[in-house]
Amino acid sequence: MVVCSYCDDEVDVPFKCKFCSETFCSEHRLPENHECVGLDKYKEEAQADNKVVYEPFQASNKKESSDLLSGFLQAVTKSYSLLIIFICFVVFLLQATIPGFTEYLWLSPELGEILSRPWTFITSIFLHGNGWHLFVNMLVLFFFGGELERRIGSKKFLEIFLVTGIAGNIGFTLFSYVTADFIPAVGASGAIFGVFATLAIIAPEIRVLIWFVFPLKIRQALVIFGLWDLFLLPRGGPVANSAHLAGLAIGLVYGYRLKNKGTGAASKKITRKL
Repeated sequence: MVVCSYCDDEVDVPFKCKFCSETFCSEHRLPENHECVGLDKYKEEAQADNKVVYEPFQASNKKESSDLLSGFLQAVTKSYSLLIIFICFVVFLLQATIPGFTEYLWLSPELGEILSRPWTFITSIFLHGNGWHLFVNMLVLFFFGGELERRIGSKKFLEIFLVTGIAGNIGFTLFSYVTADFIPAVGASGAIFGVFATLAIIAPEIRVLIWFVFPLKIRQALVIFGLWDLFLLPRGGPVANSAHLAGLAIGLVYGYRLKNKGTGAASKKITRKL
């Protein structure tokens, strides 16, 4: 049995160093791993003869960057909630850099605008009014959207997000005719309220921290948010409370349908922040 010259372990498959001619195990076979005494002498001779000097292998930063990018792309393509968050951030950058981009894709509730640009019922979901609006929506989607997606599957999650988002925009449009206020709307809030409502029905054991401080059961939090939107609804303002309530209502429908099918019933208790 051969013994490693560096660690004295017995070696089944020995490696002989070409610089010092000693025998090593696989862990210490490289010159830099066994403090090779012959390497310095080799370097001196190589430099004198203008030969290529041996250098230990160095991992390239380019490969590390490539691995990080690959991992990120795999993550967002395997999770629709993460993909939506990524899209919303990209769209927000486009809003900030391309003149007229927001106006072309936002939801204008006037009938003529709706008939000429019906796609805005979907595209406006991915727009946001400012950085804080984007941050809050994506934070909630990250926690609760990911949890709902894990319980019901990515395809069903995407269906709920889009359907409740469109429902929120329809509710906003109808309420605009009630109030004769036709201000355009942007944002994913209707869809996020739908996702939150669905999760509250199928996973009532989840607890949330309202504003990172007050612990509540998720259904209690949903009731508070719903009542707050009802309170603000006739008062107007920059928030589309009608979209929140419409998305919430359709989310409840989805939640009870999924609950009756037994979806997402078994799960450990979780605390989320809102």
